[in-house]
Amino acid sequence: MQQRTTSRPVFVLVFVSLVLAATLGCARISELVKKGRGEAPPVPPTPTNSQPGRTPGNIDTDQGDSLVKKTNFYITDCYNRYSNRVTESHNRYASWVKNLDQGPTGKESIVYGLYDVNGDGADCETAVASAKALEPSMPELDEAADKYVTALKDVIGQIRGVYAYYEQEDYKDDNFAKGKAAHAGLMSAFKAFQGANDAFQTEVDKLEDSVSEKELTRLTEAGKHFDALVVESGIKAKKIKNYIQEHEFEAMKADDISPLIEDFSTTVEQLRTDDSKSMGDSYVRSCDEFTKASKEMMRRIRDGKKFSDSERRFIGSGAGWMVDGSPQKVIKAYNDMIQSRQFTRF
Repeated sequence: MQQRTTSRPVFVLVFVSLVLAATLGCARISELVKKGRGEAPPVPPTPTNSQPGRTPGNIDTDQGDSLVKKTNFYITDCYNRYSNRVTESHNRYASWVKNLDQGPTGKESIVYGLYDVNGDGADCETAVASAKALEPSMPELDEAADKYVTALKDVIGQIRGVYAYYEQEDYKDDNFAKGKAAHAGLMSAFKAFQGANDAFQTEVDKLEDSVSEKELTRLTEAGKHFDALVVESGIKAKKIKNYIQEHEFEAMKADDISPLIEDFSTTVEQLRTDDSKSMGDSYVRSCDEFTKASKEMMRRIRDGKKFSDSERRFIGSGAGWMVDGSPQKVIKAYNDMIQSRQFTRF
């Protein structure tokens, strides 16, 4: 999210990378502690250059290329560049401000500040304008994107207003005066962004899922077994990720998660035994890590193993991905899997 898009060799199948590497979500990750949500380190976005002829399902080539570009603008050039990082910035702030309604008091023993955001949102605004100009027309998605851009630019401005103040520890010189004054506007911007982010994510998810299913059908019908399995593994992994993001940890059930893990593992095993592609090993290993992290979480839920005080501190400080059995570790493994996917040769 905080790294810029870099070019990749043309042998990477960009369309499937797009389908799999749109790391959506982290905005609704389960709250495991009272203050803040856990974080997962951001994953670099997918390359944006397109490749002719990789179109979904049975739609015509021109419309398919347009849909790929539209999806790429929304996911890679906008959502993935900012959503996780803004959420992480909020989490960082919430991890040390004891009462988010009241704001900092000046008596905090630890002051983490908040994370900066790489970019001012102008590139996202440009990407949204480019996407809206492409067919097919998607009014609900376009409207959600516009609201997302507005909220994004506002929250970045609020973050930038106090980032250096906390980073340079200027609060030690004015008894938190600026921090206290900025709190209401900062929290208002975070709240507005969360609402816009959730709405945009919902619409982008619909688009991504539709494109993924069409591409899976196309590859299957074309007899491209390995390629189809890669897309299928991404679809199934996302079901696990979505379950995590849509449920509080305490409400998760092992009986709900286990079938999702088993279904994903079956596809990974098929990938493992397909030796038609020489550069798939790294992706399969990352799938194994995602499976392991998911099983650790499932077992913790099944066995009723609570997080220790030290584990909760890790989670609250944004290092939940280091805790075995935490949703944050699963999300990190998912992001790593998607990143590894970019280097699989087709």
